[in-house]
Amino acid sequence: RAGTYPALRSAAARAALEAVLPVLIEALSAAPDPARAWNRLDRMLERMGSAINVFRLLEARPGLAELLARILAHADPLADDLAARPALIDGLIDASALDPAEPIATLAAAMRGGDARDYQGRLDHVRRVVGERRFALGAQIVAGASDPLDVAAGYSRVAEAAVEVLATATIEEFAGVHGRVPGSELLILALGRLGGGALTHASDLDLVFLFTGDFASESDGRKPLGATLYYNRLAARIVAALSVATAAGPLYPVDTRLRPSGANGPLVVSLDSFERYQRAEAWTWEHMALTRARPVFGSAAGQDALAAVVAAVLGGARPDRDVVVEAREMRDEMARHKPPRGSLDVKLSPGGLVDLEFAIHARQLLYRTAFATDLGAAIDQLAGEGLAPPGIREAHDLLGRFLVVARLLAPDAEAPPPATQALIATALGLADWPTTVASLAAARQDVAAWWQQLT
Repeated sequence: RAGTYPALRSAAARAALEAVLPVLIEALSAAPDPARAWNRLDRMLERMGSAINVFRLLEARPGLAELLARILAHADPLADDLAARPALIDGLIDASALDPAEPIATLAAAMRGGDARDYQGRLDHVRRVVGERRFALGAQIVAGASDPLDVAAGYSRVAEAAVEVLATATIEEFAGVHGRVPGSELLILALGRLGGGALTHASDLDLVFLFTGDFASESDGRKPLGATLYYNRLAARIVAALSVATAAGPLYPVDTRLRPSGANGPLVVSLDSFERYQRAEAWTWEHMALTRARPVFGSAAGQDALAAVVAAVLGGARPDRDVVVEAREMRDEMARHKPPRGSLDVKLSPGGLVDLEFAIHARQLLYRTAFATDLGAAIDQLAGEGLAPPGIREAHDLLGRFLVVARLLAPDAEAPPPATQALIATALGLADWPTTVASLAAARQDVAAWWQQLT
């Protein structure tokens, strides 16, 4: 208010801030930690170059000012992003901020646009677009404006568009030096929550990189490389493009450990090698992961060929193992090494989402059916065949919604203060916090029973 920040040096800017302060004061005073919320607002103002138009819009739209205050007060990940990059508020002001995320093609077009003049500029531009879209999707959770499952699908579309644009840009940059491998291409397979189209704000990207064609081939550039070395170096650069923070901020953590032979194997193998490994050597847990595998990059023909390999392996072209015994052993080992982080850890707690995923994937492999990458659709298919009881789909949806919401409003997996509890209940479409806790307990009980019934 003293005018020491660049955004507040003009009298008009200070007057605009004074006009909107009553709304912000009322909302931030109700925050679980008002001092922390005010500090975030202060950091945001300190980093803004100009703010007069923002203040005037907040004054004219009290609902927007209240949403901003809720973010600063209750959504730590979003508040930290906003304090570090105040320009994110521009996306919140846009009339479409609370709309669903656009289709992948539209998002990719936005990421390919902008005024980027070189590869580094493209990395920065994609980070800005992704940051804006992810922030807007998170704001929808805080506002209670969208079904969290729809937001999860939106997060996934944003990530898939980023993979497409950055992989393409990296291939072009790499080809400028090393050329391309004739008769060959890179394929990217998404697994985990990206494969299932259900990311949260905190999700990493589980990716497997493959290439088609003859592994003995060589690229045709001025610095040629053998196909295997070519694609391993290329994939490493794509991982960096997706994960390394630039001046425009971070993007996504990338996990490539689900590749054949895990961290001990090469980053990229040929599609033929991948197929041989999955048919003859892969463990049950790798085939469980494969149930959510979905090609997200490559030509249509290449993606179809990869999808056909996955379908053949899941359909029975795989080692004959005791799926139930191995699934139980894996879940027990995970419970020992990765216990729940808190009382509201709906992922790792007994009867949580990991138990649910194991229950689904084991039955998929055991009965060779219901291979939908979307877990909700897989449950519906299992139920249609008498393999899932009533109530499991509802349990999945509630636990999934809560996970998406909690990543923003209760990231430590512990019960938040009462004001935040009310926001969570609203985001879930439930009456209040006691109803939320009781509903979660009932869902986990149903999941735990279904998991224990596996024989």
